[in-house]
Amino acid sequence: MVTDLLWVLAGLLLLLAGAELLVRGASALALRLGITPVVVGLTVVAFGTSSPELVVSVTAALHGQPGVALGNVVGSNICNLALILGLTALIRPVAVHTRVILLDMPLMIGVSLVTWGLLADGRLGRFDGLLLTIGVVVFTGFSVRQGRREASSIQQDFGESVGGAATRLPPSILAVVGGLVVLTFGGRLLVDGAIGIARGAGVSEAVIGLTLVAVGTSLPELATSAVAALR
Repeated sequence: MVTDLLWVLAGLLLLLAGAELLVRGASALALRLGITPVVVGLTVVAFGTSSPELVVSVTAALHGQPGVALGNVVGSNICNLALILGLTALIRPVAVHTRVILLDMPLMIGVSLVTWGLLADGRLGRFDGLLLTIGVVVFTGFSVRQGRREASSIQQDFGESVGGAATRLPPSILAVVGGLVVLTFGGRLLVDGAIGIARGAGVSEAVIGLTLVAVGTSLPELATSAVAALR
């Protein structure tokens, strides 16, 4: 049990480090290729901060641990709303943009309902996965298009958050590759440790995915949101 817990902690540290490397390297690489900061923020940074969840769930699925994979996804979403948003509001009241109320929140609820419906038959098949993937591609394209129309002050905020990364090409590529390698290794350690804890404690892998793994993979968003609120 102690060894498994150490694997989990080591995996979490590697996931945090890998996500940071990936976001910085990919942001710098995208800017080097002439992509605007607002598009980088809406794509590279957005997906990069979710890379721990992605890597852990894919790793779990590839190794025949669907409970950890699905539990991580559901648990991370619960953490994002309850833990991260709640803690952020405790630090400082959060001003909500009109778009969040009229578009983003209804869309999030809609996607959750669709996913619930897809899971109603007791499995998530390849067609279901394709449908969800197409949905996120469409949403990303829409967000990028809308982002280009945002006020200059908002675009400047994006530029300040992602534009400070080094734009030299070789270090950027090295950071992306290194980040992916570290993420993959960290995800494997975390999954192995979580499965060991689940078996040692006599609980299901889904419960570990919903709790320990979900909170751990949500740490990048938690840290980002907390720092943003403090500032």
